[in-house]
Amino acid sequence: MLDGPFDSDEASDRLSELEKSQDVAGAMAEAFTAFLAVNRDYVQEAWGEEVLAIACLVAARVSGIAPDEEAHHWLDRNPFTVSPELRDLAAKAFDLATRKEDNHYGEDVDDDYWREFLDGLEPYRRSLAGEPQEPPSPFVPDFSGSPEWFVAHWATPYEGLEEDSAYARAAEALRRGVNASAAWLDWWRPAGLQELYVFCTLDDGEPVERISRGRATAEAWVDLGHTQHVPEEAVAADVRRVLAAVGDHLGLGPLPALP
Repeated sequence: MLDGPFDSDEASDRLSELEKSQDVAGAMAEAFTAFLAVNRDYVQEAWGEEVLAIACLVAARVSGIAPDEEAHHWLDRNPFTVSPELRDLAAKAFDLATRKEDNHYGEDVDDDYWREFLDGLEPYRRSLAGEPQEPPSPFVPDFSGSPEWFVAHWATPYEGLEEDSAYARAAEALRRGVNASAAWLDWWRPAGLQELYVFCTLDDGEPVERISRGRATAEAWVDLGHTQHVPEEAVAADVRRVLAAVGDHLGLGPLPALP
């Protein structure tokens, strides 16, 4: 069962496809139109989850309110404008996708679960319906204790790096050093976020960076453009490069020295 509108594999795959569009709003409108044309009598498997996720993104763009961190990240990476026509299509698609009767997903769950699921979607429904709602309080990070604000995962295109590989050992030592550094925490504090999640892929090819700001976290998805078989100083250069790109996106200050 789903905890939220972005939790299904179908929704995740559809949103990944949507990110590649040159006209995000236009692609959204096409998705809503096709869904409404085919699913009025019965909401088909997977289609409802896909379109619900897209409708929630439209709602979050309109109101700036989203209970799901995934929505904040996706919207930060993908600017688009919501026209009155797109909002109307999103509202109709949302209503159809959240109808329990004649709905493949609705038939698979009990009434109590469905009510709880809809409760979690209420901020999105209110936005699309034009109903007033109180925005959440600003997020305030908590760095008391010994915070691990920098979280990183290093992988090939096929699997995570072996923990005892030379690259993974060097990268993990740097990550721990950054987390233990007061200077680096001072660099991170102005972001107003709790954690930075970094996902780096080590493989030959064109370097690619996708960085986004959520409500409470930042994410960096980086293809480094080389394999793991590099000297130790190149590992440090990779870590610094990724943190510099994050700092540029978030408007942070100059980088401290790596530990």
